[in-house]
Amino acid sequence: SAGTSFRAPTLYQRFSIYGIPTLEAETGRNVEAGLRWQSGQNKVGVVVYRNHVENLIDYLSGPGRCINGTGTRPGCYGNVGEALYRGVTLTAATQVGAVNLSGSVDWMDPRNALTDKRLPRRARRQATLLADTRVGGWKLGGEMQAVGSRFDDVANRNELGGYTLFSLSASTEVARDWTLLARVNNLANKDYQTARGYATAGRTFYLGLTWAP
Repeated sequence: SAGTSFRAPTLYQRFSIYGIPTLEAETGRNVEAGLRWQSGQNKVGVVVYRNHVENLIDYLSGPGRCINGTGTRPGCYGNVGEALYRGVTLTAATQVGAVNLSGSVDWMDPRNALTDKRLPRRARRQATLLADTRVGGWKLGGEMQAVGSRFDDVANRNELGGYTLFSLSASTEVARDWTLLARVNNLANKDYQTARGYATAGRTFYLGLTWAP
């Protein structure tokens, strides 16, 4: 498949204290090719892609003075002249007994095409593994998410370490159209950062009741 993309800056990206009123809209040209194979419960897929984006709207970390507001900010929104995403995504799924397994692995090279620096806060490697099964009237599931190291700044000097997160979930129908859901995110209470200096939630518990007629 091949296509083009267009994204206008939001009001926050233009007029907040971190904004630049003169931000330009980003445009892109995207090409990808994929293959899928299936035999019974076994599925395998591969996708190769190349996305070229002009005037990519991004949060550019590093001391600087934004146009809006006063004082020095840790970063501002701005346009990356040319950004290039190239990568491969592998996916697979199978069933082992009563357990459904699925996962994906991504290798990506996200770069500023003008400076050859890696785009900030984007990992070159990440993987996801999912498993679920049914026990009685419950659907039980587990998830593992692994993310590689990233750079926090445009100059690629401040590195953020990689991390691996585990989550568990359980759901059951309590009445017609009503589902009870419980979930534990970041089961191991991993201490990690997606942006330097910003606290990330540790172990969290979620309990919900959904109605879907």
